[in-house]
Amino acid sequence: MRKILVTGGAGFIGSAVVRHIIRNTQDSVVNLDKLTYAGNLESLTDIADNPRYAFEQVDICDRAELDRVFAQHRPDAVMHLAAESHVDRSIGRQASCII
Repeated sequence: MRKILVTGGAGFIGSAVVRHIIRNTQDSVVNLDKLTYAGNLESLTDIADNPRYAFEQVDICDRAELDRVFAQHRPDAVMHLAAESHVDRSIGRQASCII
């Protein structure tokens, strides 16, 4: 059994990946999401109480918080799905869409 850290796990694609892992594998998931306009924890309510699921509200640009999450959860793998992806926002604020 692996522990998979998923960035952007409350987004459209990320939440589908998180639900798939919890429903179809024995792996556990650490969902790391900043919860901006694109994040929606309501899409994960059916797995939120699963003992193999953990949520961390963290900005992936915050190195100290990332270090804490990695030290606490010690993931075996990372799936990086976090993104600022809405086209209208990327046109007006390009810097916020690039890490």
